Amino acid sequence: MKSRLIYHLDRWEEYLLFVFMLLMLVVLTLQVFTRYVLTFSFSWAEQFARFGFVWLTMAGVSLAAKKGMHLKVDFLPQILPPKIAKIICVFSDVFVVGFGLFIASLIFKTVLMQIRLNQVFSSIPWLPVWTMYIAGVIGMLGLSFRTLQRMILEFKSKKNFHGKVEEA
Repeated sequence: MKSRLIYHLDRWEEYLLFVFMLLMLVVLTLQVFTRYVLTFSFSWAEQFARFGFVWLTMAGVSLAAKKGMHLKVDFLPQILPPKIAKIICVFSDVFVVGFGLFIASLIFKTVLMQIRLNQVFSSIPWLPVWTMYIAGVIGMLGLSFRTLQRMILEFKSKKNFHGKVEEA
């Protein structure tokens, strides 16, 4: 049974993906309509689409990690004996967790700098730039957390790296 925290995290990731996809669709459709039919263009639409795309991507990174759907080279695990292959897969997952935490810390430094500089988007002057960068921090922390979560669940269910149940 899932804990309440994991349940709510799952829902929020899916909710974020849905909301940003819907907002991007509406804004860009409106932008195309106004540009080509009304010969008028919103100055903020392109920047908003970039902002939404960044948030969409970072929420997707976490969700993909949860489902084990990130691209990775699995040539060695396929040709090596299962015990060695499992060690390589665990090492790979531990590396991904460390990488996610490291990148999150670097992006967080950028967020702090953007807050300190009080920088805003030129086409959306009421929106601080750090609100786009914080998506990277959240996404990379989500990547690390979800990879760890998947590793623990695979360990508890005694599945090997291909999702098959290991024999005792």
